[in-house]
Amino acid sequence: MTASENGAGASLGGAPAASPIPGAPDAPAAEAAPATHALTGICRIDRHAAEPPVRQICEQVARAVQDGALAPGTRLPTVRALAADLDVAVNTVAKAFRRLEEARIVITRGRAGTVVAPLDGVAGRLEQSAREFADLALQLGVDRERARRMVLAALDSRA
Repeated sequence: MTASENGAGASLGGAPAASPIPGAPDAPAAEAAPATHALTGICRIDRHAAEPPVRQICEQVARAVQDGALAPGTRLPTVRALAADLDVAVNTVAKAFRRLEEARIVITRGRAGTVVAPLDGVAGRLEQSAREFADLALQLGVDRERARRMVLAALDSRA
């Protein structure tokens, strides 16, 4: 005798039977809407781009901070949440967050999460580095165009 023949698979009135697992829902739950976070709509991975995903994440977050789309103090999603959202490896996002922290664009506070750094930290450090580079280039007699090419080459070599 099968389960359906002895009535184990049906309840009175022909309605579907309750789940045999206590506390389990009777019917499959509707799929939840994807969670949104500070980087929703800001970070997207272009799988056909020449730049690797780590670089794409870094550039998109940095641009959003510079443009004001991400205000200082904004809490970023967890590494796992962003990795799931972008469909990339957790280590890819972790590496991007480390690079952003090294550049002082974000601050990671352990279990408290990662937040956008104060702007003076980002802009000030970059401006200081640019001034130091310009001073060094002038001291070494490097012309403006060559110095510009060097900076662009350095930016292009970061992956």
